[in-house]
Amino acid sequence: MKKIVILSIKSIIFSILLIIMLMSTIALNMRDSYNRLQNGVPRGVYLGEILMENKLEQEVRAIVEQESLLFLKRPRNAYFDRQTGQLVKEIYGEKIDVEGTVALIMKGEAYGKYRPVVIPLEPEINAEVYGQIEERLGSFATWYGGGGGRAENIRLAASFIHNYLLAPGEIFSFNKVTGHNKPGRGYKLAPIIVGDTVIPGYGGGVCQVSSTLYNAVYYSGLEVVERFPHSRPVGYVPIGRDATVSGHLDFKFRNNTNNFILIKGGGGGGYIYFEIWSSP
Repeated sequence: MKKIVILSIKSIIFSILLIIMLMSTIALNMRDSYNRLQNGVPRGVYLGEILMENKLEQEVRAIVEQESLLFLKRPRNAYFDRQTGQLVKEIYGEKIDVEGTVALIMKGEAYGKYRPVVIPLEPEINAEVYGQIEERLGSFATWYGGGGGRAENIRLAASFIHNYLLAPGEIFSFNKVTGHNKPGRGYKLAPIIVGDTVIPGYGGGVCQVSSTLYNAVYYSGLEVVERFPHSRPVGYVPIGRDATVSGHLDFKFRNNTNNFILIKGGGGGGYIYFEIWSSP
């Protein structure tokens, strides 16, 4: 009998606790519903295809932030196509203004349908920048003679530099732009100078490209940041006006003007040239 009484008391206590928990849950739900009616998004409001009614501000912000990741359109600068040589115009981007969109939804009218507030993203370089470049600052040309791997390497390295745009204050790195010291860029075996000897190496001939460019930079009055001479004189530039490059030796210069500069380069018939252009 005593056991039955104890079990009955336990059952009553359990029931009372269960009722208290249910009442607490109901009270919390009622409080949440009241809070949403008072402070949430009005009834029937849509953001695009998403129903937003009764959502609180932090919930709206989480949805808008997620949508902003899917909506983002990055801008693209204008550039010269390496294959066609044609100027490709810039593309403007856009992104969702998270704070502006959240405010719009929270203050929206009942049954209103809204699109996200959008911020336009402008490219850093547009076609107009290229159109303003019409003054030649300096130029230089050298002769490299016949064909073979060396001639191919010279033409390839020059093609990577042709139509390269350099912003004010920006530093040009020959190794980075031409990639002659990286496998898989298409360079051939050709003679290179190592110390006092000449041996075959991939990218042989690119030092003539860097030296030709250095002289164009020299005559343009641009700031040379890094340059190394060969271990012995070379015949394609005046003594003391060469610029050797390798895996650890680079030729760098800075655009120390207030304008964009454009490097034009190329050649044919056994010669290579570079021209440095800027706006007046």
